[in-house]
Amino acid sequence: MLKISATQLGAFERAALADFEARMLAHLKRFSPRHLRIVGDPELGELIVVGCTRAETYGLVSERGTRIYIELMLMFGAGFDTDPQHAWAVEPLRAGDGEFARLDRLRDAAWRFLDRTASDDLDAAGRSQPGRAAAELQQFAQPERTLSDEAGLDLRARLVALLRRVFPAKCEAIGEPALVRTVEQALAKARSFALISERGQALFVGLAVIFGGDLHGDPQFMWARRALAEVGDTNERTRIEALLRGAIGCLDRFWAEEE
Repeated sequence: MLKISATQLGAFERAALADFEARMLAHLKRFSPRHLRIVGDPELGELIVVGCTRAETYGLVSERGTRIYIELMLMFGAGFDTDPQHAWAVEPLRAGDGEFARLDRLRDAAWRFLDRTASDDLDAAGRSQPGRAAAELQQFAQPERTLSDEAGLDLRARLVALLRRVFPAKCEAIGEPALVRTVEQALAKARSFALISERGQALFVGLAVIFGGDLHGDPQFMWARRALAEVGDTNERTRIEALLRGAIGCLDRFWAEEE
């Protein structure tokens, strides 16, 4: 009788995982070529590894389930599953029925959300506008002012209003309660990174809505990880400018016209 040792079994599992990661990497490059302008193979590889682990926590263990989950991470940010602005993902991820039925609902909900929010990125003729996304982000880089607790409440209300002006379709799709939670969560995370000025907190909210609430840990946005990791090493103004430069460069490359 053929016996397979634990070492051999582990080697088989590692080989299967490496094969999946290689195929998934090739798939992501076909799935969204624009992402190749902002992220390299090492970052995509990290996204795949993280995605495999997170997908499994929701019982998405088939290759199709893992693939769809990682595609959504690429489209909506690595932390889309806990991001208040993507509440559409909650039911299909956490429901108790079969994996494939949940995957169909998850995929359909994602595409409905994209359809409802697409107009924020397009002109009246339905064409993408290079530079528009960066210009939208700039509106969140307001003059610096230190906040008091009372001013923080005022800032939240003003940021909700600004988001509605800049991203009307997305805010309509998110809905008021989830929009407020999105802003509150982003403000709390901004403070955790010692962004205490109005400009720093407002910019972080804009970044969270554009790139996803978990952008600080998302392998796609290493510029954010680097800037935010420098708490205590550089002053807030320097980190804000690094975030702004990184984000604008990322948006400009992603939305650039094909040559």
